[in-house]
Amino acid sequence: MSIKALIWDLEGVLLVSPDKNIKTSLAKRLNVPVEAIGDVFHSLFNDRVDIGEFKQRDFWLYTLDALGLPSERLPELESFFQEDFFIDQDMLERIRQYRKKFKTAMLSNYSEVLRPMLETCWNVDGAFDEIIISWEVKMIKPDPAIFDLTLGKLNVAKDEAVLIDDRIVNIRGAEKYGLHTVHFRNKQQGLNDLEEIIARYG
Repeated sequence: MSIKALIWDLEGVLLVSPDKNIKTSLAKRLNVPVEAIGDVFHSLFNDRVDIGEFKQRDFWLYTLDALGLPSERLPELESFFQEDFFIDQDMLERIRQYRKKFKTAMLSNYSEVLRPMLETCWNVDGAFDEIIISWEVKMIKPDPAIFDLTLGKLNVAKDEAVLIDDRIVNIRGAEKYGLHTVHFRNKQQGLNDLEEIIARYG
């Protein structure tokens, strides 16, 4: 079957920072080793926040405690995403152009702060037919159920959709599920790989 839908991750694909990586940016801000940040961001508690069991503020407090930092630094973390991250406007325009031919969705593992940010400083108007946020649907990638939900909203089959994501765990889960995938490592590589899939399947 031909490709009919493109499913885009947010962080690391469309949402970027000058340091190119959320863990590097946060480590620099807090003056801690990036490896310590990785342990926090890949923790079970992070997944529980993304799945809607806790809120972003709980995660920041957990982060400070895990790093041995005082809770007084909470305001610094609460402003982190807004101050250190931005939407790649070139990528956003590329997605808008793809939407003229394909159905598009944003599928993001994220907390309750994402929807308000998308409606204000991270505005993505005109780029997506559907925006699915894990916190809202109580499922996270790579759970097959969230892929089922996304395909249902787009009304396409597994082999008609491509997931573009920077995390290998999500890519492997999506491939096992039956989606086409692009493991996004940088913009040029990611878009080239996507174009190859589109050309191959028409």
